Amino acid sequence: MDRYDFIETQEDIVSNIRTLYSYLQGEQGDEYKSWAIEKMIRGKNYVVEIIDSMICFAPSRFVGYLNNSKEKHEENHGDGTQTDEKIKAYYQKVQDERLDLLFQNELSKYGVSSNQKRYWISNDITVDDIIRISRNKTKYAPQNLEFDKYWHIQMHLPEGKGGTQINSTLMLLEPEPVIGTGEWDDGQCRNFKNIDNGNIVLVRKGNQAIALCQIIGQNFTDANLTAKYINVNFRKVKILSWADDYKQPQSRLFSQGTFSSCSKNTEQYKYIKDWLAYMNNKAFTDKCTNLLRSKHNIILQGAPGTGKTYNTAAIALDVLGVSDVDLTDHVAVMNRYNELLDNRIFFTTFHQSLDYEDFVEGLKPHVQANANGDSIGIAYEPEDGIFKRACNAVVTDESKDIIECIDDYLQQINGFENRKEIPTISGRSSLYVWWNDGNTTINCRSTKSTSKREKEYTPSPLNIEKIKLQALGKGSENNWQQYAQAFIEAVKKEYHVKANKSVVLIIDEINRGNISKIFGELITLLESDKRDKGQHPLKVLLPYSKTLFGVPSNLYIIGTMNTTDRSTGTLDYALRRRFAFVTLQSNLDVIEKHYNKLNNQELKIKAIGLFNDIKSFIMNPKHQCGDFGIDDLMVGHSYFMASSEDELVNKVEFEILPLIAEYISDGIINVSNEEKTKAFQAWSNLQPMQVVEKAVDTEYDSLI
Repeated sequence: MDRYDFIETQEDIVSNIRTLYSYLQGEQGDEYKSWAIEKMIRGKNYVVEIIDSMICFAPSRFVGYLNNSKEKHEENHGDGTQTDEKIKAYYQKVQDERLDLLFQNELSKYGVSSNQKRYWISNDITVDDIIRISRNKTKYAPQNLEFDKYWHIQMHLPEGKGGTQINSTLMLLEPEPVIGTGEWDDGQCRNFKNIDNGNIVLVRKGNQAIALCQIIGQNFTDANLTAKYINVNFRKVKILSWADDYKQPQSRLFSQGTFSSCSKNTEQYKYIKDWLAYMNNKAFTDKCTNLLRSKHNIILQGAPGTGKTYNTAAIALDVLGVSDVDLTDHVAVMNRYNELLDNRIFFTTFHQSLDYEDFVEGLKPHVQANANGDSIGIAYEPEDGIFKRACNAVVTDESKDIIECIDDYLQQINGFENRKEIPTISGRSSLYVWWNDGNTTINCRSTKSTSKREKEYTPSPLNIEKIKLQALGKGSENNWQQYAQAFIEAVKKEYHVKANKSVVLIIDEINRGNISKIFGELITLLESDKRDKGQHPLKVLLPYSKTLFGVPSNLYIIGTMNTTDRSTGTLDYALRRRFAFVTLQSNLDVIEKHYNKLNNQELKIKAIGLFNDIKSFIMNPKHQCGDFGIDDLMVGHSYFMASSEDELVNKVEFEILPLIAEYISDGIINVSNEEKTKAFQAWSNLQPMQVVEKAVDTEYDSLI
C-alpha cells in the first residue's frame, strides 16, 4: 500500500532524525531502542545530517515521511522510490568509504555492525566537510579514519614567472623546512590553510611522488622567503621520507603547490598507506628491539592469529644488527632467518614434557664401539640442550677488547685533517668520520651530502658512549644507529677484532612449559644484572658436566604466549618478573593490506564484515565473562586472510568457529545455544549475524 504523507522541508527530515535518535538513546524505553537499532542495521540508503554538532545517520525510508514514528512506520513502510524523489530535492546521493567508517563507528555504540551503504548528504556540503567536522569532534570520529589526514600537494611552476624552477638546494640552507603556496584566495591553493597541524602531506611534481612531509606549524607569511621562493604563505613541515627510497628520509624542501585531500584507491593514497604501514611495523620492531636490549627477555602475548610467532623473526634480525634486509618483507626476513638458524638464532617450543635435561644439559645414551667399530655397550655422557648451545654460540675473543680498539681508533681520526672514509652498512655509500679531542661525540657526514655549510659541519654526530654500548650489545646510538654500526665495523676491520656476537633464543608457547622443571637454578641468571657483564654476575655449577656456567649478556630471549590458553594456568611469577611483555592485537589494517595486494575488493569487504561482526559479538557486554578483555579473545587477523572465497569459508568453518565454540564451552564468553546457532550459521555463509537474525521478514527485506 502506498503512503503519501511525505516530508515538505529539510527541517522535516531533521525532525525525524531527532525522533529516531530519541529511540536509540533509550528515551522511549528498551522496545523502541531495539526497534531503532534494527532499522539502523537493515537500511540501504541513509540520510546524513549534522545536528547539534553531531553527525547523525538515519534510513531514508524512515525520514522521508512527515512526523514519522515507530507506529506509523510499522503500519506502512511506503515506497522507497517515492521517498527518494522527495529527499533528492535537498540532498545528493554519494557512496564513500569514509562515511562507511563513520557509520560503522556510530553502530558500534550499540554493539552492532553492518555492510557498506549509500548516503544522502545535503546539497550545500561535501563529504570532506563532514569528515572535517568529525575530526574536530573527536568523540564522534572513528579512530581508523586515517586517510583524511593525507593530502596531495601537486607541484607547479608559478604563473607569470617564466617557468622559473624551484631551487631545492638553496632551500636546504633554511633553518627550518617549509612548504609554500600563493595567495590564500588562489583557487589552486585554497585548501592549504585548512590542512590541520600534524597531518601528512604527499608532495608530487607531475605524476612523480617526491616526498612525504608532516605539517608541524601553523600558517605564516615571511617577506624574505617570499622574495626568494616566489611564495606568499608558508607552513613548517617535518620531512618524513623521500620517494626514491622512503626508508632513507632526506631533507629536501619544496614549494608551490595545488593542495587537495587524497581519496582512497588512488596512487598517492596507496603510497602514503604503504609508507605508514612500513613505519608502523618498524616502530613495533624497534620497540621490541629496545626492550630486548635493556631487559634481555621479552614475551609477545596475544590471542591466536595475531602474529606472535610471525613477528619473532624480524625482531630477532633487528636485535642481531642485520641491516641489509627490509624487515617488513617477510619473505626476505625468513630467508635471512633460516641462514642464521642454529648459529645465531635458536628456536624451540615449550610443552609440558620438556625438562631441564632437554633444555640445559642432561645425560644422554651414546653407543660405545671398539677399534673395529663393533658396539661394546651404552655409555651416558653429558649433552648440551638448546639453551646451553645458544649461550655457547656467543663467541668471545679476550685478546681484543672492542672498547680499547674504539679508543685507539679515535686517536687515529683526531682532527678534521685526519678524517677517514668508511663504508656504510649496505656498502652502497660511505661516510667521513673524525673526532675532535675532548668531545663526547664523533663527527659523521655522508660523502654524498649536498649541504653548502662549512666543510666541518656535522649533521649526524655520534655519541661515543652509546657507540660503545652498541658494540657490546648493551644499547644503541638511537639517533644514528646505522652510522654507529658502520663505525663499529670499521674499527673491527682495522684491529681484526673478534667481538662478542649476539644470539637470539626464541621460545614459542613459553607458558605451556613447567618453568621450574625446565630452567631449574638458571632462572636467576636470566636477569640482566646477573649475566656475565652485569652489575652482579653469577655462575652456577652445572649438575652433569660439573662446569661453571653463566648466561652471556649478548643472549636475547623472545617468548610467545597465547593469552587465551588456560590449560596451563598463569605464567610462573619467577619468570614473569624477568620478562617484558608486549601485547599484539588483532589488526584490521593487516587484513585490508592483504586483500589490497590480492586486488580482491569483494572478498575484502566480506572478510572485513566478518571481522567487525565477530568483534562486536565478542565485545557485547552480555557475552563478557571473567577477566578476559577483547585483546585476549578477539580472533586474530590471520584467520581472516585468505586467497579465495573457498579458503575463507574453510577458515571460518574449521578454524574460527571451533575457536569461538571453545570459548563458549569453556565459559570464557557467555552465549545461549540459540544465539550461537544463529551466529555460526551467518558466519559460515560469510554474512554478519545481524542480517540473519531478521531474515524471516521477507516483506520488509523487499522494501529496504
